[in-house]
Amino acid sequence: METNNRTKVYNVIILDKSGSMNSIAKQAVDGVNETIASIKREQELHPDQDNILTLVAFCGCELKKIYEQAPIGEVKPITQRDYRPCCMTPLYDAVGNTITAVHHLMQDENNAIASVTVITDGYENASKEYSHKAIKSLIEAYKSEGWLFAYIGADHDVEAVAFNLAIDNHMAFDKSEAGTAHMFDKFQSCRSRFINEMASMMNNEDIDADEKRELLIKRSKNFF
Repeated sequence: METNNRTKVYNVIILDKSGSMNSIAKQAVDGVNETIASIKREQELHPDQDNILTLVAFCGCELKKIYEQAPIGEVKPITQRDYRPCCMTPLYDAVGNTITAVHHLMQDENNAIASVTVITDGYENASKEYSHKAIKSLIEAYKSEGWLFAYIGADHDVEAVAFNLAIDNHMAFDKSEAGTAHMFDKFQSCRSRFINEMASMMNNEDIDADEKRELLIKRSKNFF
C-alpha cells in the first residue's frame, strides 16, 4: 500500500465522438481545453495534489485514448485532429474499459480521488464487451469506494439513463454553441469545488480511512 501525504486526483473524461456530435465538435474541443486549463490552474494553486488526466473519445470505430493517466503538467490542448466524430455510440464499452483501467491503478493507493464524467448526445447502441447490467454493477461498486460519477447529455432522456446506470449526478445541455459552452462552464465549476473540498479532507490526518471514504460517498452524490 502506497503511503503518501499527497492526494492523487484522477480526472476522467469519457467523451462521445459518434457522428451526431459533429455539430458541436469545435465546442467540444474548446470545452475540453478549457477544462484542461482549469485543472492546470488548480494544480498550481494546490501543489500538494497530483492531478492525473484520462481523456478518451469513443465511437464505433475506436476508443481513442487521447490522454491515459497523464500528469496534468504534461497535458497539451487537444485539436480537431484528436476529435473527429463518426459512426455509432458504444457507451458501455467506453465506460467499462476506461474505469476498470483507472481502478486497477488505484488499488495500491490510499490517498486518491476519482472523478469520472461521461459526455454524450445519445443512447448506447453499439457495445460488444459490456452490457448495461455489467456497467451498472461496476459503477455501484466504485461508488461504494467513494468515486464520483457524472453523466452529461443532450438529445435524449439524460435523467433516465443516469438513473438506470446508478449515476447520481446528471446534467442535460442544449446542443448548441452557447449550450455546450454553458455546460462546460458549469462542469468545470462543480469539478473544481468538489476536488478542492475532498482533497482538503483527504489531507486531514485526524480523519481515518473509513470516515474519509464515507465523506467521499456522501459528497459525490451532490456534484451539480
